[in-house]
Amino acid sequence: MTLQFIELSTESYADFESKHVLGTYTQSIAQYQLLLKRGHKAFLVGVTDNNGVVAAALVTTEITRLGPAFLFDRGPLLDFHNKRLLNFFVNESRKFAKQHGALYMKWEPNVTYVKTDNKGNLLEVPNDNFLSLMAQQNFEHEPFEFGMSTTGSPSWEYVKNLSGLVDSQSIDKTYSKNVQYYLKKNKQFGIQLRQLSRKDLPSFKKLTQKTAERLNYHDKSLDFYETVYDTYGDQATFVFAELNFEKYITSENQKIIALDQKLAKLQEKIDKYPKLEKFKRQYFEFDDQKKHHVKRSNVATTQMADAGINVVTVAGALFIEQPQEVTYLYSGTYEEYMAYYGPYQIQDMMIKKAANDGIKQYNFYGISGRFDGSDGVLGFKTAFEGEARQLVGQFILPVKPLKYKIYRLLKKITGRN
Repeated sequence: MTLQFIELSTESYADFESKHVLGTYTQSIAQYQLLLKRGHKAFLVGVTDNNGVVAAALVTTEITRLGPAFLFDRGPLLDFHNKRLLNFFVNESRKFAKQHGALYMKWEPNVTYVKTDNKGNLLEVPNDNFLSLMAQQNFEHEPFEFGMSTTGSPSWEYVKNLSGLVDSQSIDKTYSKNVQYYLKKNKQFGIQLRQLSRKDLPSFKKLTQKTAERLNYHDKSLDFYETVYDTYGDQATFVFAELNFEKYITSENQKIIALDQKLAKLQEKIDKYPKLEKFKRQYFEFDDQKKHHVKRSNVATTQMADAGINVVTVAGALFIEQPQEVTYLYSGTYEEYMAYYGPYQIQDMMIKKAANDGIKQYNFYGISGRFDGSDGVLGFKTAFEGEARQLVGQFILPVKPLKYKIYRLLKKITGRN
């Protein structure tokens, strides 16, 4: 069967990627269009046989001092066990890269190296066979990376398998007790979720920027979020969790009134039967409940006065939906409203939407890969009960070997290796 390496049309590429098991948003046609809009040089390449497309990749370029690099972010999409196909794709993509003056190719396949539980304990044997497979193709494997990044795809991520979860009740049972508790609180607070329109994006950017400043990382630009909105269309979901102070305060005050009535009746019983301890115990229980509601009402009243508006944003997030998975990308939470647990309700809604849409994997995306308590986001993500996944990492194949050696030497000398 004849194999042919070609540049693919957007239609044939999109059809192949959307059905491939390794497909992900960074290899999607929408990502290709986004890259072009933001001034990047990108290609859609693939391999066909007599039956159509059998391998493909979205390739983008990164400029270095000695020439461009060809980057395969979570690509390519192919059956790595098919040695003939892999060998053909490697050789032909290298030729293609050379034609375009590339210095080297960097592959970051969407392939798992290890899976772990929430504590970092291995759930399976490390995928060293894949590293050997790539070495046979003359790729150099870069050292594994740990830590968080906002400039590229993470080397570690946290995912939840949605297979067999068909309704809200079955999904709720998979969450930790803490998440179940927070979701009950969300209902008490009256937090409402709202999908954003394009005109809301400056408010989304304000939220993510504030969060980035608090946590000391670099946020994306408003232009980036607008381009994602325009390019991904219905595949991109921007969500706000919002609190209506007036409704919340009214609800709390109504609970206080109801508790006052119960306390008054209990006081009558205590006065009438002073030796019966059960009425006193009930009184203390209801009085304690009342104190909690009074505190909430007072805090919310102060917050509303400080905000100067009735409805405030508690938290927000951006998600990308693919046939293979839903990916949680960027988010923010206002520090003063953390006690309303908005992020938990947002995640719950998107997990249930993914399951309802028949999507089998929910990707919480980046974690540091460290399970020693230093990763601030890990506890939030693991509370939804999934598993950690380390990818196989970065593989380098020099296109111009001598020039590439000089490039690596310069990087080492300048301390950028």
